[in-house]
Amino acid sequence: MKQRIFPASIVLLILGVACRPVSGGRPPVAPSPTPVATPVTTPVTTPVTTPVTTTGAITPASDGTTTAPTVPAVAPSPVGEAGAPVFDVSPGDLGIFSTGLVAAEQATPGKLTGAPFYQIDIAIGEAMNTVTGRQVVTLTNTEDIALDEVYFHLHPRTLEGDMEVTDVVAGTGADAVAVEAVAEGDVLRVPLPAPLAPGESVTLSMNFETTVPTDIGRNYGVLAYYEDILALAHFYPMLAVYDDEGWNIAEPDVQGDLTYGDAAFFVTRVTAPDDVVLVASGTAVEQSAGDGTQTITYAAGPARDFFLAAGDFEVVSRIVGETTIHSYAPADRVDGAAAALDVAAVALADYGERLGPYPYTELDIVTTPTSALGIEYPGIIVGTLGMYDVEATTQGGIPLRAILESTTAHEVAHQWFYNLVGNDQLDEPWLDEAVVSYTTYRYFVERYGQRAADSYFETFFGRWERADMDEIPVGLPVADYDGAEYSAIVYGRGPIFLRELEETIGRETFDAFLSDYAGRFRWAIADAAAFRDLAEEHCACDLGPLFAEWVTG
Repeated sequence: MKQRIFPASIVLLILGVACRPVSGGRPPVAPSPTPVATPVTTPVTTPVTTPVTTTGAITPASDGTTTAPTVPAVAPSPVGEAGAPVFDVSPGDLGIFSTGLVAAEQATPGKLTGAPFYQIDIAIGEAMNTVTGRQVVTLTNTEDIALDEVYFHLHPRTLEGDMEVTDVVAGTGADAVAVEAVAEGDVLRVPLPAPLAPGESVTLSMNFETTVPTDIGRNYGVLAYYEDILALAHFYPMLAVYDDEGWNIAEPDVQGDLTYGDAAFFVTRVTAPDDVVLVASGTAVEQSAGDGTQTITYAAGPARDFFLAAGDFEVVSRIVGETTIHSYAPADRVDGAAAALDVAAVALADYGERLGPYPYTELDIVTTPTSALGIEYPGIIVGTLGMYDVEATTQGGIPLRAILESTTAHEVAHQWFYNLVGNDQLDEPWLDEAVVSYTTYRYFVERYGQRAADSYFETFFGRWERADMDEIPVGLPVADYDGAEYSAIVYGRGPIFLRELEETIGRETFDAFLSDYAGRFRWAIADAAAFRDLAEEHCACDLGPLFAEWVTG
């Protein structure tokens, strides 16, 4: 931006909002702007508050009743046989995912023929801090060279928990061969019995045990059992991405996101104590209960990860188009769940119109004690428990309801930028975080008008000021930022650059570009070069000087 929109004297003093804190502990937080016009009411159904006594996906009807979805059963296969699948579902049987996809997305599974296919079977211990599981993943070599080894991330080791992997087998049935996998810090190297030629597939099975931290530690407590809520992120051995660097197994920084994943398919069976409510990526396709436990099978995909939370939750739900939004929180925070639901309904409709359809028939919102304001996962977003007391204010007088609004709008936008359009979140974090922050600003434009949105936009300057307004490039890897610079530059200077880009090429052209970007790289992985090239294609102009000034330095 060449100048600020409003003088600071008429703008709320806002420290900024993002889905990650500046450094350790709970971050400074910010409200959304006080509207200067009557908010637009999105035509959606009245929320239904449901005390949850059973688990799995529920679908509110127009009369407020709820019913379980009609889905095909998933029969388990014998677990003991080396290399046997977890379910009687093969990577070519993708019909199980159709229930979870909107009409426009129904053909997508058949197009992603080389996507990884995970079958995961886990049991959560009674104390809620251990996960014992088995995983079978089918990987297709989509590269133009043969692969002689495969790498998996063991993220719980990074997250101050632990993960042990045993009984690694390559192949299935009579072709199954035990392999000597080697854990190298927080990655697992699996040598293949024979080179995997381009276009060929291999199935790798393994057992694993994950120890979950019982406090909010590194990377915002994304993997933790704390305050009687389980946040189960990255709990399974996760395939690394093979890109122009080879197997990308870079160690994550203490700030930012850990994961960088290809679009994949997940069928995950979860057994847990029956006194908790499970909330997960995807759609529940089978469930049962008995002897103090519950078992739910989820189908999620395409998706870049699989996340699960568990706690004593109630749920409010609303239907927007083909998607049912469920918002979960403890009983004393259900007003916060309803507030998050309202924001998500408006954001989902707005982003779907401007960026292309949301792919799933379900979007879940759940609160955990994370030290971040919010966190994104495929088909599910997380908001920190502290901001769900929506009648309260911060010590500075900022309404928590306003913080919840801007955070929820931000995290919903990640369903487009991170999940639908993938990027290397460690090397190019601005491609999702800065783009999402700009998209959140546009949420305020659509809901409250330009004047209120301009007031909200001032928060990005406040965030940039934490780095003394230094012109540090937006496009650096997370690890190259020092301390507060990551938040200040990626979440502050980043969206300011994107608005500068919008003003340079015009809003109409910018909107057409961003919509095309979201569509062209849907379920693929984009990078900064592709982003710039497509922008230049739309504006028929040279954006090199602008990107040099803001992105590359």
